[in-house]
Amino acid sequence: MKKWLVEELICPQCLDSENVLKLDIRTETEDDIIEGHLVCPQCKQVYEIHEGIAVVVPEQTLPIIQDATGYNSFSMLSSYLWSHYSEFFNGPDATDAYQKWARALDSKRSGWALDIGCSVGRLTFEMTKTHDRAVGLDTSISFVRAARELGAAKRLAFDLIMEGRITEKRTCDLDPAFGFDQAEFIVADAMALPFRSRRFSTVSSVNILEKVPDPLLHLAEANRVMVEKDARFLFSDPFSWDESVNSPELWLGGTNDGDFKGFGMDNICRLLQDPESVFSPGFAIRDMGQVLWKIRKTRNLWEHITSQFVVAHRAAMG
Repeated sequence: MKKWLVEELICPQCLDSENVLKLDIRTETEDDIIEGHLVCPQCKQVYEIHEGIAVVVPEQTLPIIQDATGYNSFSMLSSYLWSHYSEFFNGPDATDAYQKWARALDSKRSGWALDIGCSVGRLTFEMTKTHDRAVGLDTSISFVRAARELGAAKRLAFDLIMEGRITEKRTCDLDPAFGFDQAEFIVADAMALPFRSRRFSTVSSVNILEKVPDPLLHLAEANRVMVEKDARFLFSDPFSWDESVNSPELWLGGTNDGDFKGFGMDNICRLLQDPESVFSPGFAIRDMGQVLWKIRKTRNLWEHITSQFVVAHRAAMG
């Protein structure tokens, strides 16, 4: 974990107190902490840093990050590395999804950016072009390790699944405009962000809302860490609600009754513009649209996804 991030981390189990974590280093380089741990001065919870990866999640999230299946599996890593970076190795079926999401960011902005649900890091790296620093977080240790390795090597090298256990090596250089030294990735929970309030000028939530147990809490946390003046929020989601992930009572769309009946994007826009909602102060909608995104699982199996997006801006206050 890069040393410049240490002072920004707070205990995710004591969010109301915003206790800055205390660092104990066992192994380090000039800029990186390789082995060590972070300790909350209030609840005494210990958060490990192992092989450069900081795991800063509340106790209830630990079973998710320790699961070797799902987003920590080898097959998922192959799929998402292709989806994020295929245009760099001339993938004939690559999309420009991440370029479109990145173009939603204001090229004249500065400050820090946060990419919630960063996966293997493409959007986080794009954010370094428009921000002083960018932090990506995910609950998948596999994804975070891959993103950190990409940042260190400045190039991609991985085994792409063709069929079953048959793989092919893919290698390529990445965009030299990426600020690799200005990006960092940690394991953290979208519903308990381990950062001080009002820290980030830009926050993104791309294709994660439907995947968290409590979508409204995720949005509330995103709002908490955004600055009160001149903040920008990039939100995108296909709204493919799934009862195995969260209860329909917690969905922010896809139902015929309740506070969030109707379609998800309509409800997100309503929340963004309502200063009495989880977004306070409120936002103004600056752009809307959709991004066509693909996940490649094998050479014969693909997911084609339409992800609706909105860019919202919280104007400078009086």
